[in-house]
Amino acid sequence: MLRRSLLAALLSALVSSVVACASPSGTSAPATPSAGSAAVSSRSASPSAATGAVSPAAALATPKPAFPVTLSDFQGRSVSLPAEPRRIVSVGPSNTEFLFALGAGPRVVATDDFSDEPAAARGLEHVGGVKVNLEKVVSLRPDLVVMVKISDGTIEKLAATGVPVLVVDPQGVSDVVRTAALLGAATGTAGDALAQTIAKRLADVKARLAGVTTKPRVYHEIDASDPTKIFTVGPGSYIHDLIELAGGTNVAARAASAYPQLSAEEIVRSDPEVIIVGASDYAPKPAQIAARAGWGAISAVKSGRIVTVETSLVERPGPRLGEAAEAYARLLHPEAFR
Repeated sequence: MLRRSLLAALLSALVSSVVACASPSGTSAPATPSAGSAAVSSRSASPSAATGAVSPAAALATPKPAFPVTLSDFQGRSVSLPAEPRRIVSVGPSNTEFLFALGAGPRVVATDDFSDEPAAARGLEHVGGVKVNLEKVVSLRPDLVVMVKISDGTIEKLAATGVPVLVVDPQGVSDVVRTAALLGAATGTAGDALAQTIAKRLADVKARLAGVTTKPRVYHEIDASDPTKIFTVGPGSYIHDLIELAGGTNVAARAASAYPQLSAEEIVRSDPEVIIVGASDYAPKPAQIAARAGWGAISAVKSGRIVTVETSLVERPGPRLGEAAEAYARLLHPEAFR
């Protein structure tokens, strides 16, 4: 579990993590691949500096592409790319955002049904949602498929066709740097520069929170369609990491899974001081949450601190991590941003 000191540790490790993941051309980056890791095991982009926001990608220094390259993905699989990919299929909203942030958006020919950011990705062809349409993917003649972890055999079937399949499945804050470096190496773009840009934004948030002395109890609601078993976030989830980065305490920090289900009674007993819910068509409104039976005793309800956030921003471990951390910190500690 990432602890409350994660921000300082992440910031100090960002550059070294990128160097480990993307070594200069002609050298091999030492790595011990494992699930959840992403390392470059042969030639990759050399480090370069970057300033400013995550987008536009044009602000990032573009390294000289180094191909062929062999990469180790999030499942520890070795993936070889003989040349810079020109036709990319992206499966996973976070992956799509990363590719566009890196400047590889014009090379993305299709995405999954849920990739709605940035706006330029919305008009692309789709290859399915929960179930990927293998025939459609192959018909697009991709020279790289970037895909989240899927355990239904899709990855193996695609790889069997000869198409390079890179499994990139960021789940937590620490995976964001790995993803930036890995996709930068896979596309011949400045993944290290993007990671440094994210680090700068996180450093700014940390500086803002330097004088904060309280860590409010936070309940982040994911899905309450079953009012007796409400989904929230636990250790191992991106949002749990985000709560701690933003100076809060997750009321489900001791849960046994990344997305535990809690009863309404358990939530009331945890007495969150801030309740956060994604702003979506299917999500309950703050007034509806406040009106739930027994929830009037919760501190957040009494003080009116039930807030909504942009779902795609705070629930995706993508290149907008710095922006998400600031947005969350502003909700928990508005006094630090006045």
